[in-house]
Amino acid sequence: MILPLHFKTLLNKMKAIYLALSFLFVVFACSSAEDEMEVSFSNLGSEEYPQMFYMEYVPCQEGVYYTAENFRNEVLPDWQDLLVEVNSPLASAYGIQHVERLPEDQEDGFWQLVWNTKADAEAAWEVWNSNENATAWAEDTAEILSCDGENRFSFDAYIARANDTLGEFNPESFVSEYHQCLYKEGKEGKDLREVINQLEEFLDSTQSLPGPFSYVILGPDYETDEVDFFWGNFYQSEEARQAFEAEWQKLNPEVEDNWNMVSDCLEPRYYNSAEVPTS
Repeated sequence: MILPLHFKTLLNKMKAIYLALSFLFVVFACSSAEDEMEVSFSNLGSEEYPQMFYMEYVPCQEGVYYTAENFRNEVLPDWQDLLVEVNSPLASAYGIQHVERLPEDQEDGFWQLVWNTKADAEAAWEVWNSNENATAWAEDTAEILSCDGENRFSFDAYIARANDTLGEFNPESFVSEYHQCLYKEGKEGKDLREVINQLEEFLDSTQSLPGPFSYVILGPDYETDEVDFFWGNFYQSEEARQAFEAEWQKLNPEVEDNWNMVSDCLEPRYYNSAEVPTS
């Protein structure tokens, strides 16, 4: 399997994601110059790595009246209207659901929010939490879907390439694969960047890998000893993921060996994913 990364214990809190196409969230934000702080994963962005975003995952529970249809008809339209009302800077939103839900996965899913900056996210939450209509919407729809914004999980996110560089990508339905990783002793963000460089060179030079394919690296913006970063791979379908992995194993690129010298990652977890329209 390609460069590992894993969403496994996205904390014991950050569990499951089981919102059938109905979940939302996403990612994006915050950038800092590397010379302004100690090199770590969270400031992986630099002039050479400009694609930094801010991503938040809000744990949610399905209510007694939850169905995909009720979500689309009763929850989503008013949420979209509220985004306009509060002039939200939200960049995008996606829903992800466990392919295999584990016993420790307590939440049914996450509302993934994508922002261009951390400042955008913080300002948007302040406005949202003080808006009476947003509060009423959350109360009125709680028996369909209830989400805990106070206990959301936030990440700096780095995306190296567009999701359609190896083929046309349809965000309406796709498969996500996440690995949870720790740096090996003495390794840090600059070492990870070297591996990313090697991966990008390999992807640009290889013609046989089936696409589309893209990936994201997530650096926790919260205190944790369990993970230094998550790595997420994105494929159009489970069949496409298996085909990509089979070809990857045949090619056996050196980049994977170098990757394993930088980090230790848990076994990946897989998610059915979909973009949720913000308007």
